Amino acid sequence: MHELSIAMSIVEIACEEAGRQGAGPVDEVHLKMGKDSGVVSDALLFSWELACEGTRAEGARLLIDHQPGRDLQVSAIVVLVDNDTAPH
Repeated sequence: MHELSIAMSIVEIACEEAGRQGAGPVDEVHLKMGKDSGVVSDALLFSWELACEGTRAEGARLLIDHQPGRDLQVSAIVVLVDNDTAPH
């Protein structure tokens, strides 16, 4: 099942971006997925939790926007602000 390796790559991208922002955990990842991409949505969503375990993305939601075509693109990453560094 190649969806697990795809999920792991998306998690890596999201965690790297969260690290660049110096922020807290990843809350959501938005994905644009072409209907002809060859990726099975249900398999990707099933793999998502496994790929996120033990990372900054643990508990994050994967939101898939189905579109025509074959593209697969991370369109947005929502990172929470770490409460320890937020102004009071």
